[in-house]
Amino acid sequence: MNELVPLWRRALAAEICWLDGAGEPAALAVTPLLAGDVPCVALPYARAGEVASLHEAARVAFAVTDSRSLPGGGPGRAWIGSAGRTEDSEGDFFAVELLRQELLKYPPSRALADSPLLCRENWWWLPRIVIRLERPVREVELPPRTNPRRHALLVRERDGELSLDTAEIPESPEIRPSQVVLRRPDGGDLRGDGAGAMALGYDYSMPDLERWETWSLRGRLLGDRLDVTERHGDPDAELGPLPLLERIRRQRALSRGCRRGLAGTREQEKRR
Repeated sequence: MNELVPLWRRALAAEICWLDGAGEPAALAVTPLLAGDVPCVALPYARAGEVASLHEAARVAFAVTDSRSLPGGGPGRAWIGSAGRTEDSEGDFFAVELLRQELLKYPPSRALADSPLLCRENWWWLPRIVIRLERPVREVELPPRTNPRRHALLVRERDGELSLDTAEIPESPEIRPSQVVLRRPDGGDLRGDGAGAMALGYDYSMPDLERWETWSLRGRLLGDRLDVTERHGDPDAELGPLPLLERIRRQRALSRGCRRGLAGTREQEKRR
């Protein structure tokens, strides 16, 4: 467990994973931050819906599997434990404790919060859902994801526990088949037992991270065959610079999502 904090500090990208109350897997690509010496992530309220089921999870995994965030040639690693969640709905904790880290690791944030004036104009970017890894109880070593367009973090339930692996999808211009055969990059078998599984992959443009595109497949994994029931994104998404109009549209959509998520949270707080 001694490697957790140094790796989380150096990584540009990471993943958090959990099982919801029905045992179905969930996973997100995130920017790894530290609250003191405690690994955490700080999600804008536009992503509130994506972590709505996190409160049902008995265990959460904080993982670093992207080879660009790992020491040269080293394996991917994940730490599994309980999660603490804080609704920083005013953004005070994030602005003081975490914003500087995010500006260094996630350059797009600089366009929204790199000065007091920008922070006032884009106030909706500062409120965050802060998720901490508390009391890690287990460490898992994983094959690194060296090919962002073909390697995914595989999240599933095995024997009632959260289980992680690295999976390689077949070479294909698109992910469209209803059945996909997955393999471990090291050639090992995944040995799915028919339980729900989610394969999460992502890629980002370097060094600006302006384009961060995620993709996922969800379904039932039996042996090495994933019967796909749901898919999002495209592993072959273009990562070139965005036209100015598209940048403006994306920022407006982000603003609306953050305001909407924040309004919902504040309304729930009033009812308590």
